[in-house]
Amino acid sequence: MQKVTETHGLYARFFPAVCTSVPVFVLWFFLSKDIIIRELSDYLINLKFYGGVSLSAVSLYFYAQVIRATAKHYEKECFDNDRGFPTTYLLTYADDTFSARYKDTVRSLINKYFNLNLPDPLEEEQDLLDAQRRIAEAVRLVRVKVGDGQLVRKYNIWYGFFRNLTGGSLYGMGFCALNILLGFWFVKSAVLIIASSILLVLYSVLLSYRKSILLQNGEAYAKQLISEFVAEG
Repeated sequence: MQKVTETHGLYARFFPAVCTSVPVFVLWFFLSKDIIIRELSDYLINLKFYGGVSLSAVSLYFYAQVIRATAKHYEKECFDNDRGFPTTYLLTYADDTFSARYKDTVRSLINKYFNLNLPDPLEEEQDLLDAQRRIAEAVRLVRVKVGDGQLVRKYNIWYGFFRNLTGGSLYGMGFCALNILLGFWFVKSAVLIIASSILLVLYSVLLSYRKSILLQNGEAYAKQLISEFVAEG
């Protein structure tokens, strides 16, 4: 379990942090041509704390937490609506992604394993909010039962990667904007300006399409979770 957690943290948290830190690496490349700045950078990067943890590792960890918090905000913005998260609304009768018979099968298995009765179509129509709440509660138990599953963990990691990548894109855009200003006034490098401008466009696109990105990957994870739960039943 520890190995799984570490793998999820590496791919879903640290990789997005590294991807959105590229503008910083680009800037460092140009600034490091100055001997004094390079020596100072090398000193800070290799500075060790108790336990041999470097300043660069601490900084990356802190940044990963910051972009995760931002990504959580975007996630809430995307899914905190009348439908909720895909693992909830895909199992409501109001959603037509799955057939009614398939949803009945899922409900039967939830009742079999957890002794929970999810609302039927009439109950759901009368009180959709309560139906969503009960489905969400049942899905938490489904996650525990399925665990890593066959491909569920990979879909979960993939979703976490893109979620955090969209969160980090906001800061990546800020780094790019700073690079462009420094490219004009301090470093005076056309290459830095062009490279940062290209990255700025890429991060802007990611941020602009964050809802569709979260929706697509969130639904992919939810479908895989539900299908493996049914397959195990």
